[in-house]
Amino acid sequence: MFKVEEYIEELINELTEAFGERLLYIGLQGSYLRKEETENSDIDIMAVIDGFSVEDLKTYQKALVSVGNFDKSCGFICGKSDLEHWNPLEICHLLNTTKDYYGTLENLVPAYTQEDERNYVKFSLNNLYHEICHRYIHADREKNISKLPMTCKSVFFIMQHLYYLNSGKFISTKRELLQCVQGEEKSVLELSISLQNNNDYDFEKAFSLLFHWCQKALSEI
Repeated sequence: MFKVEEYIEELINELTEAFGERLLYIGLQGSYLRKEETENSDIDIMAVIDGFSVEDLKTYQKALVSVGNFDKSCGFICGKSDLEHWNPLEICHLLNTTKDYYGTLENLVPAYTQEDERNYVKFSLNNLYHEICHRYIHADREKNISKLPMTCKSVFFIMQHLYYLNSGKFISTKRELLQCVQGEEKSVLELSISLQNNNDYDFEKAFSLLFHWCQKALSEI
């Protein structure tokens, strides 16, 4: 049985041997962090390397192969300097959706403001709204039906941040967030979760619900 804690421990050992003091950070993200993983879930690891190079990408890949489950390995890797210059719009999300295992992420990222966080949510909503409208017009019905579940994956993350902006509390899991939202928001989140579970659905009803929620969220943020 796969145990993510053992996987991370083994990966850290491999990477400290490969990079030495240049390895600054390892963290866990995604469904394994939220304890919402399935047998098909990716293992989302964040890594930060000092003086990051193309050769380091190859070294990191070898380490992932060595620890096993390479087909499920995923995540985010970058250099120390790259992260220091990262877009501040993403920093709130990064800090609240990553668990430190080696090093401290907060010490490696740039500062961000509440306005950065608000703009991150606007940008995410803009992308979601544009994607569903564009595909509704320019793709056939079959493609719309098959693609909407994956598109809806972003709903949870957007709602996390909307709730955080309104309450000051960052809710980590879908189960907990469902208890915090109401009305149309709850219906949209329930739809998103249902689609991630590959349940059958009424496309027009689902699309209309998501479309109107996007409009409402954009007008209120």
